[in-house]
Amino acid sequence: MDNETKELVLANRQFVWGMIARGFAEEPDGAFAEIVVSNHARDEVALVEDETTDALLAAYEGMAAFFALPPAERDAAIAEAREAYTRIFVGPNTLAASPWETMHTTGKRVLFHRDILSVRDAYRQAGFLPERYRQVADDAIGLECDFMAKLATDALGAFQEHDAQRCQDRLLQSLTFLTDHLLRWIDSLADAIEAHYAGTFYAALARFAALWCRRDEALVNTLLEDSCPVGPAN
Repeated sequence: MDNETKELVLANRQFVWGMIARGFAEEPDGAFAEIVVSNHARDEVALVEDETTDALLAAYEGMAAFFALPPAERDAAIAEAREAYTRIFVGPNTLAASPWETMHTTGKRVLFHRDILSVRDAYRQAGFLPERYRQVADDAIGLECDFMAKLATDALGAFQEHDAQRCQDRLLQSLTFLTDHLLRWIDSLADAIEAHYAGTFYAALARFAALWCRRDEALVNTLLEDSCPVGPAN
């Protein structure tokens, strides 16, 4: 993989993780809908051609279809998605598809389970802490995806600044977090959202995220196997 391709892949990771993180972190708005339906988003999803491309594109098209509408209809779709976000991730009723990792990996409906400490340690070791530290459980899907987006952003920045070691460190942290955390429960989350909230934007987003986690694992492994990535000299 030459330097130009490495930078494209690193930028691709930054964009897609950013879109996923934004989708899970807060209610949708017009700006987010524009990102989802943009030609740029579709191009980023289709950038890498491998055995997951068709499935990823199909999942992306399923997401984009919710907002690929005339303005008045899109406004109504955004309002519907905002209501779905509240039902799925906020409450006030019991959340049928728990958005917290430890509830999926332990089977216990307990917030701030001791297993959450490994998630918090990963954030600390990378130098990041959630904005609402100690108020929101560290293993919420929005926070975990935002962490991956931050790592992806810094990996790209390190590459462009010719800092090979920092780039490799961020990629290793990304791979470890995928293996130890997101890949252990993202399918369970996607299945739960589909089971309880089928037909919502978030059922499509969760399935796309599950597929992306596997694609990203392969991308990061490829980057790491191709020696320490480093940007081209000025």
